Amino acid sequence: MLRSNFNKQRSGVTLVEMLIGVAVLGVLLAVAVPSLTGMMERRRVVATAGEIASFFAQGRSESAVTDNKVSLHMERVPAAVGEFSCLRLTTHRFVDTCTCNRRANDVCSVGDAKILREFILPRSSSVRFEATATGWGFDHYAVTFQRGTYPTDVKNLMIVVTGIKTNAQLRVEYNNAGRVRTCSPDGSIGGFPAC
Repeated sequence: MLRSNFNKQRSGVTLVEMLIGVAVLGVLLAVAVPSLTGMMERRRVVATAGEIASFFAQGRSESAVTDNKVSLHMERVPAAVGEFSCLRLTTHRFVDTCTCNRRANDVCSVGDAKILREFILPRSSSVRFEATATGWGFDHYAVTFQRGTYPTDVKNLMIVVTGIKTNAQLRVEYNNAGRVRTCSPDGSIGGFPAC
């Protein structure tokens, strides 16, 4: 006698159930992706501001152990040179041509300067930064550290780090006494004091 297998209950997912599951997943992703993208950009802004603040600390430390000058360059990069934001920490005794606003083959081409560290951030990334001050010292767009001298002649130096899509901002401030402070000008990033 043949037994019929039609009476057995089958387990599995029907095509309709699978399509409903894919549709629900699509809606969840459509809601989650923009907020995840914004969160990731804010984290990049925080990481960039931390990197910039560490340049000031390294500049002060390096100047304490050498007789050479240590300069932190923050020049604006012209489009003819490249599409990036730049910081360069250099050491030199007399002439420093390791600025950010020079073409790659002209950087450190003259003089005794050497690059200690650099931070190049392509403008195609989602984060940018720019330095401003109410009064630059002898070297425009640079802070020079030297053992036994006053910390800086630059007044009200601020490097503003901005997320392109979210417009989230952090500001790294460096004062005449040599202190660094990171703050949030618009409160868009938590965990930092207001500027």
